[in-house]
Amino acid sequence: MRSVFAFAGPKDSLGILKIMEADITPGGLQLLYTRRDDPYVSFLKESPDAKVGVIKEDGHIVATLAAIPRRMYIGGVPRKVCYVTNMKRLKEHDMYINWHEMFREMCMALDCDLYFCSLLGDNDKVQRMLHKKRRYMPYARVLCGYRTYILSPQTGIKTSDIIRRIFGRSKEREAGLLCDEYELTRGLPGDEADIVRFLNTCGKRKDLFPVFDRLSDLGEICSEDFCLLKKAGNIVAAGALWDRNRVKQYVVKSSHGIYALFRFLNPVLPYLGYIQIPKDDEMARFAFVSFLLAENDCEEYIRKLLSYICSEARDRYPMLVIGTDTGNEKYAVLNSLKSVSFDTQLNEVIMTNIDGKTSPVLGMNHMEAECAFL
Repeated sequence: MRSVFAFAGPKDSLGILKIMEADITPGGLQLLYTRRDDPYVSFLKESPDAKVGVIKEDGHIVATLAAIPRRMYIGGVPRKVCYVTNMKRLKEHDMYINWHEMFREMCMALDCDLYFCSLLGDNDKVQRMLHKKRRYMPYARVLCGYRTYILSPQTGIKTSDIIRRIFGRSKEREAGLLCDEYELTRGLPGDEADIVRFLNTCGKRKDLFPVFDRLSDLGEICSEDFCLLKKAGNIVAAGALWDRNRVKQYVVKSSHGIYALFRFLNPVLPYLGYIQIPKDDEMARFAFVSFLLAENDCEEYIRKLLSYICSEARDRYPMLVIGTDTGNEKYAVLNSLKSVSFDTQLNEVIMTNIDGKTSPVLGMNHMEAECAFL
C-alpha cells in the first residue's frame, strides 16, 4: 500500500474523528477527548491558520497530526508559536508511518519560531519515543510539569488572614461585601479595552501567554465572560469563565477504583466540595477558568477572584477546569483545593533537524500555558 501525505480538508473530518475517538486516557477515570461533530472545523476555530496533516492509504486516513499556531509572548516579545497535537495513528494500522514527512510538511507550511506539545505524565512509552534524538526527526525537550484540575464550583477556597485585612472582611461582609476600595464584578461590554490592556501587561512577562489586540482574537469569548477584581476602579485581577464545549469535549468512558466509589456517592459529593462523576459515555459539562492573572502575581488576589468565579459558576456548571505549570503562583493555590487532577508535561518540539532554526529561549519559571488551548 502506498502512503500519501496531505493537508486535511472538510471531507476528512470523519476519518480524523475515528482516529481521535479510538484514543482513551488510561487511569481510574478514563476520558475521551474529542472534537465533535467536525474536528477539521474545530481546529480552525482555534486558529484560522491551523493545519491538520493526514497520512492516507487507499484513500483512508491512517494517521493524523495537528498544529495550531498563535501569537504568544516569549521573553516579553510577540512570537509565532505552534501547539502540536493529535499525533495519532489508526489503532488497527500496524504498518510504518512516515512521521518525518508529516512534520517536515507541517513545519515548512507554518514557519513558526517555536513548537510545543503536551504529553501525559505517566505515558512513558510515548515520552521515550519523542525524547530520543534522531538525525532527521524532531524531538521533544521537557519544559515543565503541568497539572490540570477539575473543581466543583462548591469548593471552599480559603481566604487567609492577609486577604481579610486587604478586603476588610467582617461578619457583616461574609456575604461578599468588600471595603469600598475593592470591587468584584462581571465584565461589561465597555470593559473590553481595559481587560485586553491588563492581560497583555501581565501576560507579556510570562512565556506562552497569548498576544491579542481584541478578545475575539482568542476565540469565542467576550468581556461578559470575564470576572474582575478592581481596586479603586482599576483591574488588579481578571479571569474568564469560558465554555468551549462547541469546540472540544470530554466524554467519561468509565471509572474504576476510588472514582467508582465517588460515583456511588454522587448525591452528596457537591456538599463535600467535590465534583460529581458523570455517567459512562456522558459528555462532561464544564467551563474553563481561563486567563487568570493578578497584578504582581498576587496570590491573595488570585484566591479572592477564584472564589468569586466559583460562586458565579454554581448555577451554570457542575464542574470547572483550570490548569497551571508547576512553577506558577497559581500552583500552590490550586493544590490546596479539593479536586480531581492529572499531570502532564509541556515539551518543546525541537525542529532544528527540519528547518535549521534555533528556538527562542523560554524562561522556565515564568510560563503561562492556557489550559483551554491544550
